[in-house]
Amino acid sequence: MNLPPLFFRGGFEPETLDAEKRTIMLRWSTGEKVLRGGFFTDPFYEELSLSPDSVRMNRLKNGAPLLNTHSNQNVLDQIGVVEDAWLENGSGFARVRFSERADVAPIFQDVKAGIIRNVSVGYRVYRFQDVSGENDKLKTFRATDWEPMELSMVPVGADSGASVRSHEKDLNACEVVERTEENKNEETLMKDQNQPQRGVEGEALRALPVEGATRAPIVNPEAIRKETLEQERKRTSEITQLTRKFGMEEAFSRKLIESDVPVDEARRQILDKLAERSDQNKILNQVSGIEVTRDEADVRRAGAVEALMHRYDPKVNQLTEKAHPFAGMSLLRLAEEMLLRNHQKVSGLSKMELTKRAFLSTSDFPEILSAVANKTLRQAYDMAPQTFRPFVRQVFNADFKPVSRVQLSEAPKLEKVNQSGEFKYGSMSDSAEKYNLATFGKIIAINRQVIIDDDLEAMTRIPALFGRSAADLESDLVYGVITGNAAMSDGITLFHANHSNLGVPAAPGEAGFGEAREKMRTQTGLQKGKDKQFLNVTARYLIVPAALETASQKQLTAITANVANSVNVFSGAYVLITEPRLDADSKRTWYMAADPSQIDTIEIAYLQGQAGVYTETEQGFDIDGIKIKARLDVGVKAIDHRGLFKNPGV
Repeated sequence: MNLPPLFFRGGFEPETLDAEKRTIMLRWSTGEKVLRGGFFTDPFYEELSLSPDSVRMNRLKNGAPLLNTHSNQNVLDQIGVVEDAWLENGSGFARVRFSERADVAPIFQDVKAGIIRNVSVGYRVYRFQDVSGENDKLKTFRATDWEPMELSMVPVGADSGASVRSHEKDLNACEVVERTEENKNEETLMKDQNQPQRGVEGEALRALPVEGATRAPIVNPEAIRKETLEQERKRTSEITQLTRKFGMEEAFSRKLIESDVPVDEARRQILDKLAERSDQNKILNQVSGIEVTRDEADVRRAGAVEALMHRYDPKVNQLTEKAHPFAGMSLLRLAEEMLLRNHQKVSGLSKMELTKRAFLSTSDFPEILSAVANKTLRQAYDMAPQTFRPFVRQVFNADFKPVSRVQLSEAPKLEKVNQSGEFKYGSMSDSAEKYNLATFGKIIAINRQVIIDDDLEAMTRIPALFGRSAADLESDLVYGVITGNAAMSDGITLFHANHSNLGVPAAPGEAGFGEAREKMRTQTGLQKGKDKQFLNVTARYLIVPAALETASQKQLTAITANVANSVNVFSGAYVLITEPRLDADSKRTWYMAADPSQIDTIEIAYLQGQAGVYTETEQGFDIDGIKIKARLDVGVKAIDHRGLFKNPGV
């Protein structure tokens, strides 16, 4: 008989958990009878003998792995180690220690919390003893020579049929001892020449004879293996063709394949899925009359992008169902997967050839890399700290031509009209500040070396740095306007005595704040003479260098610092903004700004429809890869001096 590795469900001894040492004792077998077979053999009952002479314990006693759901395709599948194992009172026990890796922490936490409760042992059987009863409908075989290979944490006890299917490529020969009337001694039907021979207890051999029992036919293990593989290839191919024909999602197809359902059952589930989709479409059409669908390729690309973004920053980027098929894939493995899903052959290709084909073909791979780079760049741009946003106005310009931001004066005063008198015409003044957009940018290249080396850091970190750089550039431009103190359209610098927005040098405090409040409230409009009007501008923001942050915080508290029983009239009067760029110009100078909804201050403009950093991607001709251009079209200008105030400080 040829058998794959088998699984048996076990359980915890919760009171033995040691959180500090990260250990717990497991009961991995009780030897109870379970139903096996149905794919490689006819169905039969299996019993595990837990006699010390029947169980090969060396592997468990010498550091066997603790796995995640019997998965052994990657070293990260190992979540711990078996520190000790033993047989006692008809059961198998083990003490296991969990890894301290970050990805294992959630599993150990669920074990502590009692959420994960199931254990499964993976094992091989080298000798079965037929212990069937005379009238049994199904034979019962007792494993009298078997070896535990690994222990696993599992969500539910492993299904034997599914376990067999998933390990069909990994068969081992198993000796079967049957009973006949003529021969009451062991009769070896198949022997594994590589396994040591063991004696079997006499009591185990005294099974009831089975009437008419004959020697089991000798089979060719290699022939069974080839036949099994061919059947599985045929099943997988038919299911894949069916799901693609009816436009099913890749995740649904993979689920059918991995759950080992026969082709007929797969057809039934596909029909159920189509019926469900039809019902959903009917409801959608009744509500809106419009149905929006996504192409399978779009879903596939979105899932791959999501999986890579999760690798880049799992805290910010969560995995959804569409990303699960690609979770944990290396860049090279993802390139291969995209080629396969676009029906391109990859067998025999070197890493360099595979990567080159992924870049140059019609696969989704270049679009996925581009989307990941764009997302990381944009995330970094959006998350970069920008302190200027509250006191500037954001606008959009249609093109790169110079813009005249016209500033209308207040309306002229209304005059009394005598009886039968004539209404007089009034006039309004205006001024204009001119500026235009400028373009800033860089090109980022992602070549095939990045893919082969699985250098996700280079593919995500570098664009992120460019995104942060773009955000920092905007801050540099805004605070450059403030510290640069350039001339306005009237020929006078932004902060000047003639503009009545430059204070007498003073530290942040009552004297300086009082002067700023007075000067801003008494600012007048553009009208002169009898039509002059006071604007009553109210400062909203106190803008200071980092060197003055602590001192400024004290001046905005409810009680004046160092003065007992003194109420601070400026408590909560201003929103404090601390900007380290101001320190480079002066550690003593501080500023005030009005809310831009009350009066113009500084304006930051972007090209219409492209707020912030913008990216473009193209296939590289001079490099084996893709090139991503990060571009920022932006302009910054002070529009009205009356909404700003400066004090040189002391």
